[in-house]
Amino acid sequence: MFRFGTGGEESHMSRFALGTVLSLLLLSFAAQVRADIKIGFIDSERIFANYKGTSQAQTEFNNDVQKWQQDVEGRKRELEKMTQEYQSQSLILSEAKRREREEELQRKRSELDAFVQEIWGTNGKIAQRNEQLTRPIVEKIREILSDLARTQGISLVLDATDGNVVYADRALDLTDEVLQRLNQQPPTPTAPATPKQNE
Repeated sequence: MFRFGTGGEESHMSRFALGTVLSLLLLSFAAQVRADIKIGFIDSERIFANYKGTSQAQTEFNNDVQKWQQDVEGRKRELEKMTQEYQSQSLILSEAKRREREEELQRKRSELDAFVQEIWGTNGKIAQRNEQLTRPIVEKIREILSDLARTQGISLVLDATDGNVVYADRALDLTDEVLQRLNQQPPTPTAPATPKQNE
């Protein structure tokens, strides 16, 4: 949870190499455009790790995931019970009744698979909840960075977390200032995951 980037299958080294090339090109271009350009950077990973609002959001996220997990486990137990009952009674059931119970079991399996996908799928409830809880934090960080850039005359802010900063003077690091301002603000209240999350 709580990452700016989307990740992917590429290796950390290739992301670092790409970030390095892009950073150098960007810095070279910026230097050619304006000799007096001021650049800053942040470590978003450290901001998320040390912002008190993140732990509250993480707790909410974990609670929601736990509820969904319990729901899945309950559905699995129900399916297992139905399967055991069918197996113990299959010899005394008529052909029509056996076919009816098998179809019911298949329907229950399909419903369970669909529910698991609805929760854990690429755009499932877990991904949506993560985005819902992360968005307010990201927006606060952007607001603070926008204000810092305006007041300090910074033209460009990079994120060191994804390897986009190869070298920088520590005086350009805005991470502590962003954290200080973030922690002075009250955490943004978030809505529950969904009103039907346990159905």
